[in-house]
Amino acid sequence: MLRGDDARGLLASGLSHELTRAALPEDVGRGGRALLLARLSPAAPVGLPVLEALVEVLLEKGCDDVSIGAALSLADRDRGHVSVAQLARASGLTGRTPRGAPYGIVDLREQTVPAPVPATSVLHGRRASARWVDADLRVVVARAATDLVEGFCGVLAPLGGAAAEVPGAAPGDVAADVLTFLPPHLGVIDALFLSDGPDGVRLPRETPTGTVILGDPLLAEVTLAHLVGIDRSSSGHVRAVLARRGEPGGRVDGDRTPFDGVQVPHPLVRATAGMAVAQPTIGRVLLAGIGGPDPGTAGGDALLSAARALLTTLVEASTEPAGRLALTQLLGACGIASTQLTGWRTMLDKDRVPRVEVPLGFDPQDHPVEQYDELPGQLEPVLRPLRDLPMGPGGFRWCQVDGATVFETSRTVRADFAAFVARVDVAEGISLMADYLGGRRVPVGNAPGPQGARQAERNLYLPQPNYLALWAGRPIDVCKIELVQRGPTEHRLWWRTVSSPNGSATHDDGVLTLTDAGPGLTRMSVSGRQQFTLPPVWEVLDLTAVPEVRDPLLEEAYRAFFTATFDNLEARFEGREFRIGRPAPAADDPLPTAGVQQLLELVRSWATQQPTHDRQGRERPQVDADGFTHVAGPG
Repeated sequence: MLRGDDARGLLASGLSHELTRAALPEDVGRGGRALLLARLSPAAPVGLPVLEALVEVLLEKGCDDVSIGAALSLADRDRGHVSVAQLARASGLTGRTPRGAPYGIVDLREQTVPAPVPATSVLHGRRASARWVDADLRVVVARAATDLVEGFCGVLAPLGGAAAEVPGAAPGDVAADVLTFLPPHLGVIDALFLSDGPDGVRLPRETPTGTVILGDPLLAEVTLAHLVGIDRSSSGHVRAVLARRGEPGGRVDGDRTPFDGVQVPHPLVRATAGMAVAQPTIGRVLLAGIGGPDPGTAGGDALLSAARALLTTLVEASTEPAGRLALTQLLGACGIASTQLTGWRTMLDKDRVPRVEVPLGFDPQDHPVEQYDELPGQLEPVLRPLRDLPMGPGGFRWCQVDGATVFETSRTVRADFAAFVARVDVAEGISLMADYLGGRRVPVGNAPGPQGARQAERNLYLPQPNYLALWAGRPIDVCKIELVQRGPTEHRLWWRTVSSPNGSATHDDGVLTLTDAGPGLTRMSVSGRQQFTLPPVWEVLDLTAVPEVRDPLLEEAYRAFFTATFDNLEARFEGREFRIGRPAPAADDPLPTAGVQQLLELVRSWATQQPTHDRQGRERPQVDADGFTHVAGPG
């Protein structure tokens, strides 16, 4: 970490030393190709002094080709930008430093190759930047900034530009996989001037901090969190990378005294902002409405222009208690709208729920093959209490064991067994179940016999029961190890949950069985043990103390879920579509302002009702119903 007042002198004297410590590839000193992945997005692009100093030092160290690359993000498009060239011009990049050193300017997504990643990665089957994959030296560079939702922003977020956008994937998951499988050799955070305030990444504001942070990208990111005084876990990118890689290695030399006099988003504002943007459509529009319009871009449609003037005013005013209260109230109202919209779609309009893309979320090799093979022996004792219970109406029986629900349910269909299993692969059973949002399944090791298989899987479902979504119930997100068994008259899929990335489940273990039930008949059955985490309000209710209320609710929830599951299996056999949801918005989808017009009207009406003077009695700028800001004249 470098500190000082003379930015160019500081970088010129310090960067060469730090690059040497980074253990650069040998090709770099023999005419290798260096690529700087730079965040150029307004309103906080990386500063020219840092980029130009990096170019010059790398050329001095022997690189014969240095390029600055960037990728246009969905957020950039929402702000009206149309190309990397436009972002580069706005950032002042010309292709040559003031000292005459040449460099290229490239769009990282212009040329792509299949991402060289394992099947466990969210990037598997996707495209990655050819320039990034082929570079001898990869450096990620970004401006230090605060963020209304994430708290702060450094070099992890721009890593997504090294690959094609993955609709439906969390940005932190994409960044974690780039950092794991296509890693940069060095991360550089430009904190010569911190873009601070309640949302420095969207509202430009410069506070001199005279610092450049260099090193491992994760270590640089958590160092930035320390310097600005924000808990590192406020960042979804940091949480995702820590979950994947653990604590960063190495050390950061230099003065680690936190910055003085910087403003960061208030924790309460961050929390309510996180609620408001949880629904992707609402989140896109709200964040696009903060700051801008950027120079050289169109202002957007009338709805966005009006919302932008109002939202920007509220965010800027949130540095004071009165303004913070107004913004928190508005974001809280948007958060409630987001939760209710998600709940409505979960219960009544599942075809509009966005599907998700995720990495596997764990290393299958952490579990020896014996653990896969022992699944039947591990689960049979768990299911044993069901043997003494009569089968209830609809072919369902259950009991409670150690707070978990142990159950069995079945259905017999008119289908020849051989024909049924030829079309319905039991290995895919988890992804065929009701309310499936997305997931990932990978084979593990050699098959245990000609008809068997070991596999690892992660799957996400809508909250169960669905009505819990109205109380911010979390999607069920579980990672499992699985064993597939196929015999002449029976196919089985055994599974055991090994983790739940979002803490939504303690147990989700079981077995799906497809059985030859006689000529022209196939029996489908599911037995298992489940224990899901309830929303806080339902935990307080503690329905276990009122079994006359709990039992009917539980039985109806299980019947509904497995009725839909068996319907799905039949639909797969018959070749009918059955999966819920729709693909997440693509990278070039237009900003859906019309879809949230009522929410934007709420923003407009809310903002125009706020106090007209601040605590010092100064008159605030007033925004009218059409989004025009009025400032009182002198006198």
